[in-house]
Amino acid sequence: MDFIVPKLYHSTMTKVAILIPTMNRPDFILRQFEFYELMNSPHPIYVLDSSNPENADKLKKEIKKFKKLSIIYQWAPPGKDCLYQLLPQVKEKYCIQMGDDDLLIPSTMSECADFLEKNPDYATCAGKQINFSFQKKNYNKPYGIIERQTLPHGRSLEDDNMLARVKEFWFDLKINNSEVSIRNVAFICFVVRSVELEKSIRNVTKYFSLTEHILEFLSTSILVISGKFKVLDKLGYVMQKSSNRYSFTHSLTVDVVTDPNMSSQWAIAHKEFAEIIREKGYTEEEGLKIAKWIFVLYLARQFTLETDWPPVTQTIGHFKSTPTRPTSARLGRGLFKKARYFVSRWPLLESIYYKYHPTNDATRPESKYFNDFKVVKDFLEKNHND
Repeated sequence: MDFIVPKLYHSTMTKVAILIPTMNRPDFILRQFEFYELMNSPHPIYVLDSSNPENADKLKKEIKKFKKLSIIYQWAPPGKDCLYQLLPQVKEKYCIQMGDDDLLIPSTMSECADFLEKNPDYATCAGKQINFSFQKKNYNKPYGIIERQTLPHGRSLEDDNMLARVKEFWFDLKINNSEVSIRNVAFICFVVRSVELEKSIRNVTKYFSLTEHILEFLSTSILVISGKFKVLDKLGYVMQKSSNRYSFTHSLTVDVVTDPNMSSQWAIAHKEFAEIIREKGYTEEEGLKIAKWIFVLYLARQFTLETDWPPVTQTIGHFKSTPTRPTSARLGRGLFKKARYFVSRWPLLESIYYKYHPTNDATRPESKYFNDFKVVKDFLEKNHND
């Protein structure tokens, strides 16, 4: 295929350990292997598999076919987060933990590691993220025709003050006329970080299930307090949206806080998280207070998001927002849309327009994200079966 990365370039890229927990989805994780082999990815892959015997056997058998990749496989029982068991095998300095149905751009991962090496005041680094979904007939399959994709998103967290970063991260909501929306999100889950930082995270999260909200809170909050976060202005992560992604144990935050096990879970999380905070130069008492404050921010964010819970708000007429007068910003966006539509009918005008108004739309050749996204798109669509 014409998008294979030259081997010479591959040999010079900094290696980043890719950590992938998976369970009963061998076709999706095999898709990752196929993509990375085509891309001549240098990054070693560490798989923690909690599948049933049939799917585990299938995955172990198929792994042998990927001769160009370094793949380390380990089985672990389903339930608690067992990623800490993989870490003693990791030889690389930097790593990234990711979903089994997502794809990474290998070159961006290396650039992130290089950035962290040169900038020790940054703890994490990532590229921009695009989410996509297939057409309905292939919606939950590993290959298909992409029906829609988001614009590349992600922003850095670069305040030197740890507490300022925390508040900026967990309180990224915008409320307009009773409607809640998330501003340009600083998505810090799937990022390159040091293996030492990953160990500190997994030493805490090993007490919890991967599907529990408390694990999401801990893993992301520890990343935020560990140092500044840089998002490179290039594509790094592509996430498939489908109805078979892993879901949390509870769909609503109110169910989380009223769960009979929550008290014991929080006791563990509070103590362990406070200890990590204390290592940043705080006293034991301050660490406990800050850990509690960060959890309050997390809960406030989750509860605020759920004020727009569709099963309720869609059935209550008086919750509907009152139309507001257009602002100058909205009017400006409307004029830009009309201008794009107008010039799209004349190729010469269109090329001139995008020269002076660069687009973030990764499907357009004028976009800086086009080449990397086209690699992913071609791979997914050329391999699908009707």
